[in-house]
Amino acid sequence: METADPRNSVPPGRGAPFFGFVAAVGVLALLVSVGPLLRLPDRLPGLPAAFWTMAALAVACDARPFVPPGRRASSAVFPSTCFTFAILLGWGLGPAVAVQAVAVAVSGWRMRHAPWRTAFNGAQYACALAAAYAVTRLGPGDLYAGGRLHWTDVVVVGAATAAWFAVNYALVSSAIRLRFGDRWWPSVRLGLAYELLSTGSLLLLAPVLVAAARASAALIPLVLVPLFAVYRMARLSAEREQLAALDPLTGLPNRKALLTEVAEQVHLHAERGARGEPDAHLALLLLDLDRFKHVNDALGHAVGDRLLVEVSARLAEVVGERDLLARLGGDEFAVVVPGLTGGEQARELADRVVAALAEPVPLDGLPLDVGGSIGIAVFPEHGEDFATLMRHADVAMYDAKQRNDTVAVYAAESDHNSAERLGLLADLRRVLEVSPSAPATPVAPALPARGGDGADLAPEGDGVVLPAGGERLARPGGDGPAAGAALPPATVPAAVAHPGGAHGVTRNGARGESVRPGGGAPRWRLNRRRQRAEVGSDDELINRIVTGADPIRRRAARPAAPEPSSVPELPAVAPDPLPQPRPARPTPARGDDPAGDPGEITMYYQPQIAIATGEVVGVEALLRWRHPRRGMVDPGELIQVAEQSAVMRLLTRRVVDDVVAQVAAWSAAGITLRAALNVSVRDLHTGEIADQIADRLARYGVRPEQLQVEITEGALMADPRRVLASITQLHRIGVGIALDDFGTGYSSLQHLRRLPLSEVKVDRSFVLGMADDPDDAAIVRSMIELAGALGLRVVAEGVEDERTWRLLHAAGCDVAQGWFHARPMPAADLATWLSRYRPVRPTVTTDTDGPRRPGR
Repeated sequence: METADPRNSVPPGRGAPFFGFVAAVGVLALLVSVGPLLRLPDRLPGLPAAFWTMAALAVACDARPFVPPGRRASSAVFPSTCFTFAILLGWGLGPAVAVQAVAVAVSGWRMRHAPWRTAFNGAQYACALAAAYAVTRLGPGDLYAGGRLHWTDVVVVGAATAAWFAVNYALVSSAIRLRFGDRWWPSVRLGLAYELLSTGSLLLLAPVLVAAARASAALIPLVLVPLFAVYRMARLSAEREQLAALDPLTGLPNRKALLTEVAEQVHLHAERGARGEPDAHLALLLLDLDRFKHVNDALGHAVGDRLLVEVSARLAEVVGERDLLARLGGDEFAVVVPGLTGGEQARELADRVVAALAEPVPLDGLPLDVGGSIGIAVFPEHGEDFATLMRHADVAMYDAKQRNDTVAVYAAESDHNSAERLGLLADLRRVLEVSPSAPATPVAPALPARGGDGADLAPEGDGVVLPAGGERLARPGGDGPAAGAALPPATVPAAVAHPGGAHGVTRNGARGESVRPGGGAPRWRLNRRRQRAEVGSDDELINRIVTGADPIRRRAARPAAPEPSSVPELPAVAPDPLPQPRPARPTPARGDDPAGDPGEITMYYQPQIAIATGEVVGVEALLRWRHPRRGMVDPGELIQVAEQSAVMRLLTRRVVDDVVAQVAAWSAAGITLRAALNVSVRDLHTGEIADQIADRLARYGVRPEQLQVEITEGALMADPRRVLASITQLHRIGVGIALDDFGTGYSSLQHLRRLPLSEVKVDRSFVLGMADDPDDAAIVRSMIELAGALGLRVVAEGVEDERTWRLLHAAGCDVAQGWFHARPMPAADLATWLSRYRPVRPTVTTDTDGPRRPGR
């Protein structure tokens, strides 16, 4: 894309100082050269043929100056400099200024310079020649008047060359600074090396021309041979550079040219923004063709290349003359749109590009449908350099693809690989590599019993049965009777853990043994024969009063059972068993900066309750990360950050170690629970997860049936063959397989038949609304019936109220998990909760059928 030279115009507000400077330079040039020019007519008849030869060559060469590749016309090299400097050394200032003025006028006409620009160029050359002439006058006399050339003459010529260059470059740089507001040093630094190489070489060639002129004027044209050779070499180099900046297939600029253009346009638009101009926005559009791979695979790469050529031709018709269209490689194109007032103009161009690609491309009589997804990044809102704009446009483009849209403007919330997330990933790796696995938490002493997550339960009897239409259980987070009415007094055994046979669910109402009072930690073990809690008191009145009062107060007030050692007295009201924050980790030795501490990874466990019996049959292990600066990191964000990198392997290893170790600790304390843990797509694809789990089970002595692996439907569909191989290996070990988030993915019903599943988990998005939404209720009932017909256990996630709990029981659901029973909690709090939990069994009520959709 050929961009107009900005030096032919003057920005608003800078005309007065700039043109004042131009006028001053013109006056100075007139003062220093008016005398020699007035004497020139008398000297013309005596000038030799060598002079006229040099003058003719100076004007002729400037008619076609050399413009180097990658630079604008203002950086052109004018060969007349060589000849006019030689004329200065041989015949003085007047002839040199006159010839230079004619050459400047010719080059200005050829390059379509503005009149003021041509005048300034002539004036700056006149001042430079005058400075060089003044230096030559400091020497012994005429340099080439005759006789032998001394070393002092060489020094004078070198000094004159330096004076010419210094004056010329200072005047040009000052003019640029006044017009565009650039700082002095950047302008000088960026162009100094190029000007030294190009102009300095021409100036140093001038003494050679004068020496040749002393011998014979016929030798002067011979200098054109090396000049032409240099010109041709430079031209060939320019062509090679130009070809290196073009895509060989489409002829469009490539990534290298795009980088150069964006870098230059960013600089120009930054200056516009500093001047407060409205058109200071620059847009970068990144286009990726849709379904191009299908064309290559089906019709071959030759047809694919022809398709790219046709697409590039269509894009060139849509893109404006000021814009740059480039091909980045493959099926990716980019468009640079300068001079915008806002992002809406870039979106309008993107819509036109999409419309141009909507029409099929006919190739060999076959119409090919080619669409595209476009991402837009705007300077300066979305980045101030090429790398940032390119990355953000790429993020927007993939965001458009994921949303099945055609155009998307960059949004920070869509950038999953932002600097913040990369920092989070680095912290996650550190916390996994530095901190060891958390030790298994021992079982805490028994506390008063509570039902659900806040309802008080009596400690005696065969379990609590909610009457039809009875009082509701406390909501999660409630505080005893204030949050929900106390249930009728009844006797229940202590907290129960049961494997549930093959599926871990007890169907016959078996109970675990109560916590036995005595010294040391309480022991839990399975027992199919129910044992009643031993209650003793010498005061019948106290027993009656306590029975009618709050159960927790009654248990705290009654005397201990007749055992060698008694249970210590407990507070009147037990705190709600919600997860409490762990003590803060010690500050790292590096100082008080929290950036040195990556935080702490812990496992939380949420109980799973058999709906029919109210027994705790398992837990789900949930990962939690307390970050020193961000607090508790969202689990979804944590997994999303880790799953796309090798950190996922470290995270999975840590989870498996912690969960298996904790299950072993519970088993040693007599608590038999099945723990479920989630694995990612990456874990299932590598095939290492089965060997890792088998190794940990053997190391800790945990039975395989005490562990369950949960996979999502998305993981199943990513690569069914490799996922099936990993699942089959886990099944052979004896580890249970659960299909998580059932109903939200795209898996076929064949997976329920072919996979070695033992459990399906109904997603919380259906369970949460089943009490009020007939569609959700119907979907949940259908899932339960389907899974039951296939002999699979059904777990409902997101059970948060009593009515949903009853509806799930009426539908035949096996297990419930949610805040209605308990929130996720650390292992220490779970042991406390288990010791206080009492099973609650629902009864059938009149509304257990749930909402029904009216007939159509």
